[in-house]
Amino acid sequence: MKVAFGVSLSPGTPLLQEKDTRRFIDLAKMADDYGAEAVGTHDTAFIGGDAYVRATLIALGASRARVGLRPTNPLTREPQVMASFLASVDSLTGGRAFMDMASGDSAVLNIGYQVATRARIEDYVTCVRDLIAKGEATYQGRPQRVRWASTVTRQRIPIFICAEGPKMLHLGGRIGDGVTAGTGLLPEVIKDTIARVHAGARDAGRNPSDVDVWFTTRTSLDEDRDRAIQGVKASVSSILNHSMRFGLDNKHLPDELRGKVQEYVDGYELYDHVLHEGRNPKRMEALGLTQYAIDRFALAGNAERLDQADRADRRGRRPQDLGEPARNRHGDAAPLHEDSRRADHVEVRLAGQRRSAPAVAATSLVRSRYRQTTRLRAIKVRIPSSTTVSRNA
Repeated sequence: MKVAFGVSLSPGTPLLQEKDTRRFIDLAKMADDYGAEAVGTHDTAFIGGDAYVRATLIALGASRARVGLRPTNPLTREPQVMASFLASVDSLTGGRAFMDMASGDSAVLNIGYQVATRARIEDYVTCVRDLIAKGEATYQGRPQRVRWASTVTRQRIPIFICAEGPKMLHLGGRIGDGVTAGTGLLPEVIKDTIARVHAGARDAGRNPSDVDVWFTTRTSLDEDRDRAIQGVKASVSSILNHSMRFGLDNKHLPDELRGKVQEYVDGYELYDHVLHEGRNPKRMEALGLTQYAIDRFALAGNAERLDQADRADRRGRRPQDLGEPARNRHGDAAPLHEDSRRADHVEVRLAGQRRSAPAVAATSLVRSRYRQTTRLRAIKVRIPSSTTVSRNA
């Protein structure tokens, strides 16, 4: 089986410091040298730092992998600005730019906006594509144009749609070059997710196989298994919220948990978003939701445990639980100058026959030598529609 993965990097401090610049570039180069297919970075000014700066540094370090944003949103940057950024990175890297488009979370809600509607996302994506390809477009009824369209490296830069609900999955199938699904890795969830994406593609007259479907899991690797499990809870508390915030129907949520999940979502604290010592992980625990959220959304443990999961999966057996980097009360992860190696997100693409996606992802990363020096916040797994999925992690 061929396994490919990508990482999304953060410097570990809110603002990238001059003394850390070289190390951040080296970190991108390390991911590239280890075989990452894509290296990206998050786009939220609330957490800190500018994604365009980080992406440029990544482009300087990664000589082979795709480079871009994962994810961004259609509200904090005008489409003309985003199109210029994508075209610039594509030119700088010789045709390796990409973008993951979401509705908005901490970047949007912490400036008083509501998350973007599906119509706005589609309008934004169409505008960005038209500006790059033709130099002219419209957005929200306003004319848009640029002078550089004739000089682009590629007229079509891949744009993936981040989706967690049924309607966004359908939209991703209709307009996305791919879909990054944050629905979880339970077998029934995976099957339903793929079906909804494919339905959207067919409704748009597209071949469903032309849409890449990726699955994201919140991930923590550490030599200490208990610490790995503890370290993933803050990230899991985030995805539990935004995967359920627009309704619980058609999301494969057990009936006995619906009331608790709704209470959790209603009381989610935006300022404590992904804080290890924040209120959200504590509320999730108090409501008795932690184990369910970890089972559905997370992959965490040490190298030995993950190898056990992979071997057990090959035998068709279920191992015990495997168990985002932990942040301090200020929201900071370990900085680069303390010799940490941090990857916020990891994507893994699978092509072949039956094996557990989480187990393959984790084993691949461990074998690529992202050992105790790497804290992984998420793994995104592509599962071909012909693959039988078993949830063994």
